[in-house]
Amino acid sequence: MSRTSETESDSPTPVRSLSRVVGVFTSPTKTFQCLAKHASWIAPLLLMVILSASASALMGSKINWREYIRHRAEGNPRFSQLSDEQKDDAIAKQIRFGPGFSFAAGILRVPIAALIISVIYLAAFNLVCGAELRFATSFGITTHAFLPLALGNILTLIVLSLKAYGDVDPENIVATSLKAFLSESAPKTVLAFGSSLELFWIWCLTLLTVGFSAANPKKVKPSASFGIVFGLWGLWVVAKVVWAAL
Repeated sequence: MSRTSETESDSPTPVRSLSRVVGVFTSPTKTFQCLAKHASWIAPLLLMVILSASASALMGSKINWREYIRHRAEGNPRFSQLSDEQKDDAIAKQIRFGPGFSFAAGILRVPIAALIISVIYLAAFNLVCGAELRFATSFGITTHAFLPLALGNILTLIVLSLKAYGDVDPENIVATSLKAFLSESAPKTVLAFGSSLELFWIWCLTLLTVGFSAANPKKVKPSASFGIVFGLWGLWVVAKVVWAAL
C-alpha cells in the first residue's frame, strides 16, 4: 500500500504541472530541480501550441496578404524581371497557401524548435560536462524554458486585436527585438543580427541556463551552463549573419 501511494505521489498531476508552469517564472531553480527528478512537458507545450496557433489565426485574418506578399517579393531581383501578368499569377499562388501555411507554422513551430534544441543541448551537456541527462529531462527543461514565448503570444494577441485589417507587419507585431527599431533599408547582416536580439528569446535562453545547471548541479556549474547555452546560440547568430551576407 505504501509503495502504491509513493508511486502515485511521484506521478505528474494536473495541479503539479500547472504549478511548474507558474514556478518557471516565480522560482525557476526549484522548478527545474523538480523537473530533473520527474520530467514533464505536456502542459507547457500544449499551452504554447494553443497560444501560438491562436496568434497565427488572428494574424492571418488581419494581414492583407496581397500587399504583404507583393511587398516581400519586390525585394527579389528575379520578381522584378517578371511581367505584370506573371507577377499577379505568382502572388495569387502564394495567397492561396499563405493563411494555411501561417496557421500550420503556428502549430508546429514550438514543438519542432523544442525538439531540435533539446536534442542539441542534451548532446552538448552530456559530451562536455558528462551531465548524464535523459532526453525526457532535456525536453522537459526546454519546453518549460520556452514559456516566455507564451507571454509573447499573449502580448501578440492583445496587439493584433487592436490592429485594423491590413495594418499588420507579421515580422514586427510586437517591438521586442532590435530589428523592430531598424530601417528596412539597413544591411541584411544588421537585420539578421537585430532579429536575434529578441527580449523573450533571451529570457528563454536564460531559463535554459538555469534549467540545465539545476538538472545536475554537481557536474554542470552555472558558468558552464551559461557558456554552453549562449555559446551555441552565438554560433547560430553568426551563421545567420554569414548567410545573410551571402
